[in-house]
This record gives sequence, structure tokens and C-alpha cells, in this order.
Amino acid sequence: MSVAPAPVPAPAQSLTERFAFAVELVLRGLSLSLPKSREMAPLALGTWNRLKRLVARFSALVAAVEAGRLPARSAPAAGRQTRPLPPESRIQPHAPAPVVTMPKGYGWLLALAPELNTRIGRAQVETLLADPAFLALVAQAPQAGRILRPLCHMLRIELPDGLRLPPRPRRPHSPATPKPAAEARPRRPKPAWLRWPKSPPLRRMAGAAGPEPRLGTEGTGTGPPVD
Repeated sequence: MSVAPAPVPAPAQSLTERFAFAVELVLRGLSLSLPKSREMAPLALGTWNRLKRLVARFSALVAAVEAGRLPARSAPAAGRQTRPLPPESRIQPHAPAPVVTMPKGYGWLLALAPELNTRIGRAQVETLLADPAFLALVAQAPQAGRILRPLCHMLRIELPDGLRLPPRPRRPHSPATPKPAAEARPRRPKPAWLRWPKSPPLRRMAGAAGPEPRLGTEGTGTGPPVD
């Protein structure tokens, strides 16, 4: 009687593969949610390229950590001169590409693409953030925070302690210098030429009795004479 061989366990996925798979699910949800229109094409393309760049940066960071070398920014050498390109290899100027204004609200990608694939990809990212291997990677390479913090902001994921930035120190407030009180200026009397003479009181205001003058009466110069 032959005994069936024991199944070989599948190899565990690396952090790079898990991260790329989670982002791929988010991209599938984005492609299913956005309508195929010219108005949404710049936003879809900009989001697609941005997520792909995050995957490429994370893959390069993990490879550098596993190889024992962390990427360092190389300062430009002083006095280095760039060689001019030959005329045949120069790129001809094209019309400027349209500027795409990316949303900035918290969880904007989850609200833009509320598909099941997007939510599954979000859950995959949350699981990755709680993995001890990932926490060890963040402790060794804090550069991972620059890659994962934007993604967590898009998908409305609470940042773990290893990715949170320290609070910015408050600037010391300098004591406000009290302003000197304005000196009270003496009130100067108006010159005589600015003093307008008071008008004489009107007849009714003076309390004079008698009927009001009729219009058109004799002596006023208007209307027919009155007998």
C-alpha cells in the first residue's frame, strides 16, 4: 500500500510581494469604480502612477535592507559639469502636460473607489502594518514611513506607533512688547472762520401765534392777487 506524499507547504510571501499584492487590489478597485470618461482619466492615471511608485520605492528599500545597505542621498559633487547632449539626442519640447490636482482629504481613495477589491487591499495593508517582520523593517529603516504614511492617509488607516512622526516642538512665544499709550492731545478751539453762525429760529419753533401765511397771497410775488 503506497502512502501519499505529504503536501509541500507554499513558500511564505515576502514583505515586498505582500505589499505589491495589497496595492494591486486597490488598483483593481479603482479601475472598477471610476467611470471611463475623459474627465476622470487624469485623476485615474495620476493615482495609478503614484501607487506604482510607492510599490517600487518599497521594493527598493526592502532589497537595500536585506543587502545590508540603506539608500543614502548622494550630494552633488562640487564643480561637476554635465556633458552637453548631442543635438540629435535632445528631446524636443512638447506641450505642457495638464496639471492633475490630487485629492488631499483623509481616506479620499477609499471614498473614490468603494469597491470590494479596494477594501480587501486596505485590509491587507493593515495586516502588513501589524506584522512583526514589518515592524522590524521600520525600526531598521525609518525611510519606510515616507512610503507608507501617504498610503495610510489615502485608505483611512490609522498609523502604527512606528510610523507616527514625533510632535513638532512649539515655537517659544516671545512676550508681547506693550505699546506705549498714545498721549492725549489737547483739544484746540476752532478758529473763528470755521464757526458757522447760528440760524435764527423759525416762526413756528419760536412759538409765535397766528395762522400760517397762505401761498399766493399778496406780497409774496406768486399767484393771483387776493381781494
